Amino acid sequence: MTTHRPLARLAGVLALGLLSTAGPSVAAAHAADPTPGQRTVAALAAAGLDSTIALNNCSASLVRFPTSQDSDRAMMLTNGHCYEGGFLSAGQVLTNKSSTRSGTLLDASGSSRGTVKADQVMYATMTGTDVTLYRLTDTFAAIRTRTGANALTVSDQHPVDKTAMTIPSSYWKTTYSCSINGFVPQLREGEWTWKDSIRYNFPGCQTIHGTSGSPIVDNATLKVIGINNTGNDDGAMCTENNPCEVNADGTTTVQKGQSYGQQTYWFTTCLSSTRAIDLTVPGCLLTGASGGTTPPPTGSNLLTNPGFESGQTGWTGTSGAITSSTSRPAHSGTWKLWLGGNGSTSTENESQTVSIPATASAPKLSYWIRTDTAETGSTAYDTMKVQVVSGTTTSTLATYSNVGTSSTYAQKTFDLSAYKGKSITLKFLMNEDSSLQTSFVVDDTAVTAG
Repeated sequence: MTTHRPLARLAGVLALGLLSTAGPSVAAAHAADPTPGQRTVAALAAAGLDSTIALNNCSASLVRFPTSQDSDRAMMLTNGHCYEGGFLSAGQVLTNKSSTRSGTLLDASGSSRGTVKADQVMYATMTGTDVTLYRLTDTFAAIRTRTGANALTVSDQHPVDKTAMTIPSSYWKTTYSCSINGFVPQLREGEWTWKDSIRYNFPGCQTIHGTSGSPIVDNATLKVIGINNTGNDDGAMCTENNPCEVNADGTTTVQKGQSYGQQTYWFTTCLSSTRAIDLTVPGCLLTGASGGTTPPPTGSNLLTNPGFESGQTGWTGTSGAITSSTSRPAHSGTWKLWLGGNGSTSTENESQTVSIPATASAPKLSYWIRTDTAETGSTAYDTMKVQVVSGTTTSTLATYSNVGTSSTYAQKTFDLSAYKGKSITLKFLMNEDSSLQTSFVVDDTAVTAG
């Protein structure tokens, strides 16, 4: 995460001439950025620092929802890892928590408009996304009267690939301009995993420590479409300050210098009639929906689509492995995960990332499995492994093969206590040799808090 760190890393940026202290865009240093002819008046306005907020360790911004009223309390948006209490554990969600955070509200040139103060953390997490949203002590109207500042509006739409965007950092009083270069289904850094992350064009917005929490502004609409989050410092894989992209097959890739943000329209899916964050609102996308900071009830399944009845929803991996084919029965319903059965050299997998609450009493993984094979003898030619990926460590909980198959479903259960407070990826990985099929069929999976 790109919170403020020692200035050694900054020295490299200064040497490249990328840092500005007066607010102009850093775009000139990046050949892949939009051309001057593409920059509209609105885009130039987006490159300023107006309505950003400088914190003691991060950047932030003064924001409102599309439905906010002038009489509503104003809000301040930054990263979850910028929370004044320190990094939040994987699976941890804060709601309606008292706060005394303050920051300096800036104008377009980076000069102070005054101080804004918070009295509540409306929502914060580093799981699934990385955000902290504060409620300020003043209303939008009061802040506008006192400082002349108008809050930035959080878009209620998923951003679009290739969108030209600006990242104004109040901490460094500088801006970056580039465009969106796709979305990352799973981005992993240390114990944290984020979903549907915004990838910046590279080279492009190579943000530095201290820019964490900066708003990502759509140059055309001037709305906030995301929040700057992190970047890969050293080219390392999935470690702190070195996020990695998790591919559909469970492999990971990195690009040294690549930076990422998180989408913010999720907030607008979780609003009550009074425009407060309400995690019980149907369709709420924020982590902790229908639960907030309350631990899941005993036995509650933390997995999405655990019985595969919604097809690929919630899972990533081999196309067609989740199937309603009648050639192999489901344990319940009609859909199941069927790996193998090819009779030829193949590798297949399915995985899902899940956060184990730090408050879990006895977290467990369970699933039902049946196997059948055309192989003979006692040599394991075809295998399926059940694995847990935590950070850079992959642990195999069980291995099944063509030896000792059973076409009768049996339930298997494993202790996940070692992963309390962590975001893990559950993975089913199958390898089949060049002839004679073996089928591994899994259904009715569950990860419970206990």
